[in-house]
Amino acid sequence: MVSKAMSQTLDDIIESSSIEELKALIKQAESAIEKKKHSEIEGIREAWIKMAERIDMTPEEILQHSGRKKRSSGKAKYWNPANPTQTWTGFGKKPNWLKDGLAAGQPLESFLIPE
Repeated sequence: MVSKAMSQTLDDIIESSSIEELKALIKQAESAIEKKKHSEIEGIREAWIKMAERIDMTPEEILQHSGRKKRSSGKAKYWNPANPTQTWTGFGKKPNWLKDGLAAGQPLESFLIPE
């Protein structure tokens, strides 16, 4: 955060500078931003490595471990009688083959996979 006094000084500098000087100031500020980013990234990286070591893992192992169980897409409940490889779980968007069959007057039950 820029203090009020510093802001006034900065405003004075900007106001009294030429376009070329302002462009140079922008380049200097962008360079300073990049240096700060690299410095902060390095600090974060070092802290992350230390945290990983505390639990006897590498950062790569942590990235591979999501912590959440993967959900299966669910068991198929409906199928396309014309092409049994096309199935639908009953969740999400209805597939086109089912929409077409329903539009043709077939009841939804006619697409149920027999148990």
